[in-house]
Amino acid sequence: MGFSFIHIADIHLGRPFSDLSEVSNSDELASICMNAVEKAFNNAVDIAVEKNVDFVLISGDTFDSKEQDFKSKLILKKALNKLDENNIKVFLVCGNHDPVNSYNKSIYDYGENSNIKIIGLNSEISGNFYFQNKEGNNEAVIHCFSYKDRECVENPINYFNPLSEEEKSLFNIGLLHTELNPDKNNTYAPCSKAELLGLNYDYWALGHIHIPSEIENNIIYPGTIQGRNSKEVDEHGIRYVRVQNKCIVENKFIPLDVIRYKSFDINLSDCDNEIKAIDLILNALSSYDDTNKIELVFAKINLEGLSDFYDKLNDEFYNEVVQRVKLQFDNKIVISKIENNSSPRVEENILKSDDGIIGELYKVINDENELNNIYNQVYEKLKKEISLCSLKNEEYEEFKNQVIKASKDSCINICNNVYNAEGSLNG
Repeated sequence: MGFSFIHIADIHLGRPFSDLSEVSNSDELASICMNAVEKAFNNAVDIAVEKNVDFVLISGDTFDSKEQDFKSKLILKKALNKLDENNIKVFLVCGNHDPVNSYNKSIYDYGENSNIKIIGLNSEISGNFYFQNKEGNNEAVIHCFSYKDRECVENPINYFNPLSEEEKSLFNIGLLHTELNPDKNNTYAPCSKAELLGLNYDYWALGHIHIPSEIENNIIYPGTIQGRNSKEVDEHGIRYVRVQNKCIVENKFIPLDVIRYKSFDINLSDCDNEIKAIDLILNALSSYDDTNKIELVFAKINLEGLSDFYDKLNDEFYNEVVQRVKLQFDNKIVISKIENNSSPRVEENILKSDDGIIGELYKVINDENELNNIYNQVYEKLKKEISLCSLKNEEYEEFKNQVIKASKDSCINICNNVYNAEGSLNG
């Protein structure tokens, strides 16, 4: 026999996007932002139904606040009802943003024998729940812990018991909202990876960290279902897990976000004017191939490298970039921020004539024989750790040239940055 489940965390119903100034003049974009989280959550419920999963795990912070608005309550209630109607069990633990005492029992208490379990509301704040297959045999145990209040400084491992003899023959899941950090000042149910591994559970369904991450192949933060600020970049979604004979046979991240934050690094070192710089930005945005799957991209542009036109990277340039992106992408991509981390290029004869370490470094990086010697010395020291045996001769030469070029570019950047810093200090 086997079973499957979906792992969701940090939905944060009611949490706004951190900065909507870029869409304030567009009712269409404002509407996309307003409905994005509900759409992402509904997408997750639809996948659960389509894949006919046996249960859904929700790892805390379903709501963003104890003071829940009507719309957020309605979104969750409709989602839980749909899962219940399709005979899909739900195990929901409460986190620091939505502790047990923030749930209205008259709305969310489905009853002791219901498919819907909100841990702490219709049960104790911790406990074990058995999943039975169609034959009525136990196949899995879901070990759960909910926050009673917003702060939880106690190590939650105290609420997770070692496996009994019966449980050892089943698939064991830990459902927990936690920050894996033993810092004594941490108020978010702190515990360590070693403590989780020590319990020998088969899967840890964690919440609290908003960026999707695998601590181990069976210790998973699926991340928030929809990013809402520039720190929550790239894909966001859920985990789909399938188990056969007590082994995980599929553990897949499924992106479901409606809006995506994406950072684009634009190197200006090979660009000689601001017009070409705008082309570089537009080309980078055009090559981003996930825009057909989502409704809106908030793009952060990071200008880097050495610029021959540093003084032209001003407000006029930034405003022109914003307008060009708006025209070309018809509001599918919106510039959220432009950061200029480039440096003005120092004239080559100035660097060459320097009588200090910058001059020496610049001479070395422009000496092809010296660069090859340095590469060979480094390779000899690291060849035991770096295996390049599978590369053909031409592939190895290409790899070597790429390493040398990257090293040379980095050194040139260092020379320019030091000179620019000294110039600003002395000026």
